[in-house]
Amino acid sequence: MSATVVFGFFVLANGDHVKTLRAGSSTATYHCVYETTIQCTSSVVVPAMLHVYSPFNDVALPDDTVAFVCAKVCIPMTTPCDPVLLEGICVMAVLGNPSSDNYESGIPNFPHLMIVGLGSVTSPARTLTDGMSKAFDVVSSDYVQDTKMVSTVCCVFDSACPQWSKTPVPNQNMTVFYVGWFADVVSTGGLHVELESIALNVGVESRPSVGTSVSPVSKKRKFVAVAPKEGYARLSL
Repeated sequence: MSATVVFGFFVLANGDHVKTLRAGSSTATYHCVYETTIQCTSSVVVPAMLHVYSPFNDVALPDDTVAFVCAKVCIPMTTPCDPVLLEGICVMAVLGNPSSDNYESGIPNFPHLMIVGLGSVTSPARTLTDGMSKAFDVVSSDYVQDTKMVSTVCCVFDSACPQWSKTPVPNQNMTVFYVGWFADVVSTGGLHVELESIALNVGVESRPSVGTSVSPVSKKRKFVAVAPKEGYARLSL
């Protein structure tokens, strides 16, 4: 049980619409392939390749298009020499002319990428040279570009911060769920993730079915800030 997903704004370049035939079959799949990067909080920029399944008549987005992307990810230990591989789950291009000087003016100031992962701790926790930061490796696997691939990241948190002062380090082989930012490149290969949240010893818990309330969405606005006090539809799960 493991998975790794990244999300944030990417700049896309050199898009190509590709046809692929499955081995031993005449069935074709189509996807767009883009060169892009992962911008770390340390200002390090890491190469990446984004694959997005597309209709047969789709057209690749123009160079320098900014898109909000949610994608499955494979982070090789050879990164940054080899690119990070991304399998697009959702790709929403920012409207406008990418060559315009003010194209990025309306985009939120969110240049760094977040990663959400579920995986196994593969190393004992270690204290870094600052004497306070704790680091440990987490490995996970997922199907990326039609192949089961393995990712390893080095998760780090600063135990001097009040947020982390009472957080124990995970044991080796423990399953953890984590959320963080891509922060830097690890000297031995792969990427360093600065944690924002972590859940230790994650397992499957059975819960009884409960009713869920679904609020109607306003026709005038795409997003709703305040839930209505009445008019809920009841959904049974």
